[in-house]
Amino acid sequence: MLHSAKEIRVLIAAQSSHTRLVLESTLNEEKDIFVAGFAKDGDELLKTLKENEPHVVLVNCDLPQNKSFFTLKRIFSEAPTPIVLLVKREQLTLEFVQEVTALGVYAIVLKPEQKRFPDYRSIAAELAFKIRAVRQTINWDVHRRLAQLKDQVENLSAETITPKPLVDTVIVIGASTGGTKAIEFIVKQLDNDLNAAVLVAVHLPSGFTKSLAERLQNHTRLKVREGRQGAILKPNKLIVAPGGRNMEIQSIIGNTEGYKISFSDDVAENFDQPSIDLLMQSVANSNVKRVLGVILTGMGKDGTAGATTIYKRGGLVIAQDEASSDIFGMAKSVIESGVTQHVLPLSEIPHFINSYVASQNTVGVAGDTI
Repeated sequence: MLHSAKEIRVLIAAQSSHTRLVLESTLNEEKDIFVAGFAKDGDELLKTLKENEPHVVLVNCDLPQNKSFFTLKRIFSEAPTPIVLLVKREQLTLEFVQEVTALGVYAIVLKPEQKRFPDYRSIAAELAFKIRAVRQTINWDVHRRLAQLKDQVENLSAETITPKPLVDTVIVIGASTGGTKAIEFIVKQLDNDLNAAVLVAVHLPSGFTKSLAERLQNHTRLKVREGRQGAILKPNKLIVAPGGRNMEIQSIIGNTEGYKISFSDDVAENFDQPSIDLLMQSVANSNVKRVLGVILTGMGKDGTAGATTIYKRGGLVIAQDEASSDIFGMAKSVIESGVTQHVLPLSEIPHFINSYVASQNTVGVAGDTI
């Protein structure tokens, strides 16, 4: 078969025969690109390069005999040829780019996420574009390529390596006397696909909250669990603070946008446990995008300090009204503090929570409404 002088001849170097076949099929679909040969290791690559003299060589960085870039160094010294390098995301650092660029790598392409058979067709357009770019470049400028690749590394890091939040919205519900009935009423009516994590703190001694969590699970499709160290906050998940322990949240190591359950030895000002204040404050001080604090029936002032922290960070605070409260103490305290945006009867609170979560608008300063 005769090939046009304008065609770009590419040599593919990869250990896997499946990878070589898929890349060949993918590139040969381009009218101006022709796969002129293959290599399964470094020695075969050098031999084929010298025989075929391709315009570009497409190399899998994990090619056998390329440890410490040995094969790339041989290409650079024995058969200089523009290289497009396939690399894994975890290999990509500025130091890596600097070293391979100095060895004749013109462009870097990230391999598809690891699978038994990676979907190389998903990167076909990028491969073709970068192969053509090599061929169209007459005079190589290593420093210019290095600057371009540096920008590429930084952009890839910013766009694809930064961890994404596991949950955008957290609802914190606090209650005391009469609170278990109120919480049960609310949970029964929460949406089954509630795109938020719900944290519940009710003043109960150790041993009582496990049965509360089990009872709540009977009334909802949300995943209900008693809090434990390291449990991850996720949408459609409700976590009940264990009786007698002060539950908080903390960021996950390696993902500051994700949060997990932890416990504090701090003693709350009002000595109530689990402390609603400490739980609300930890959520308010996180990077969670949207926070809703709910204060229900109960005696005392626990929750006022926590609700104030939520309010100051731009979150939303609601309180149960006097008529529907068994004991109008906690809710009264937070209302009198001036940080509640809404005072609602118990019957309206589930609908408000569902509407809040469903809303796509981030709640800002005090006075914002759903």
